[in-house]
Amino acid sequence: MLKNLPCTMIFEFTEIINNIFKFNYFPKAWKTAVVVPILKPGKDPTQPENYRTISLLSTLSKLTENFILVKLNEHLAENKILCPEQFGFRKSLTTTHQLLRVVEYITSGFEKGECTGAVFLDVQKAFDRVWIQGLIHKLIRYKTPPHLLQLLKSYLEERKFAVKIGNSISEAKIMRAGIPKVGKISPVLYSLYVNDIPKTHKTLLGMYADDTAILAKNKNHKYTAAALNQHLAKLDDWFLKWKIALNVNKTEAVYFAKGRRKYKPIVKIKNQTITWSQQAKYLGVILDEKLTWKNHITTIKTKFRAASRKLFPLIARDSEMNRKYKLLVYTAILRPIITYGYPIWGAAANSNIRML
Repeated sequence: MLKNLPCTMIFEFTEIINNIFKFNYFPKAWKTAVVVPILKPGKDPTQPENYRTISLLSTLSKLTENFILVKLNEHLAENKILCPEQFGFRKSLTTTHQLLRVVEYITSGFEKGECTGAVFLDVQKAFDRVWIQGLIHKLIRYKTPPHLLQLLKSYLEERKFAVKIGNSISEAKIMRAGIPKVGKISPVLYSLYVNDIPKTHKTLLGMYADDTAILAKNKNHKYTAAALNQHLAKLDDWFLKWKIALNVNKTEAVYFAKGRRKYKPIVKIKNQTITWSQQAKYLGVILDEKLTWKNHITTIKTKFRAASRKLFPLIARDSEMNRKYKLLVYTAILRPIITYGYPIWGAAANSNIRML
């Protein structure tokens, strides 16, 4: 859209962005999000929690955020502020890198005859519940340059939202908490908000934005339990202090072991015992308790076939589509389903790999 604007409009918009940085003020008109609720497949439409919300922001707002993000990232990189355990939305780091780190921790335990207990935390509506004043407090603590701090404060405060259903739109209401999910700056701001998350030397902490994993390993299951429970107790206090809600019912735990284990550690959070599962999905990859990858590869196969069936009219042999575009559909949509996370599960047994 912006590319098609006349040069005079581009110059005007450039002047607006320059003034935003000059006066450290983010326009109020760009701080209202239009929220569109989308019903989750197969869910009851009468229950509000069964809807996934999509926030629509001004295109000009998003473009301006790119320039703010550059300044913020420069400050974070120069001062090495973000904790090394956080891999989310950082240069040269991906979900695959964090997964490799977690899996290598587990497999190194296997080589020494150790078992690894892993707890995968489910944070409720992470971006929606960010305490704005708490975030600003942390921006000050991390010595954000005054002009950038003032601009970010203007960006965060007095944001509004309106809900749109069909052709009807509600009255705009002030957001008491949360940062815009679709905002370009939001992932980095969330990373800053959780940057002081408690750590212990007995456990491994893995983070990708709000996806958080806590791992501990030892030959003695009691040691593993003590290490995990100590870390989870610290996290419980920290979550309460910074108004972060944890969904205990959706929090998963897996006890990784090569052989059968008669005893498994008792792990608790918020005084609730976490039930051990045979597998858990972390960053899009299914980790089973023996790391055979069979369940993950079976899931990939099912997902690939479902996507192929939908696209079959386009890529079938008798389709009139040019072969060049058929290949484009495959490489852009189908192949990523199979290849995602391949460095993690690529060492699976040949019998599992052959399924693909």
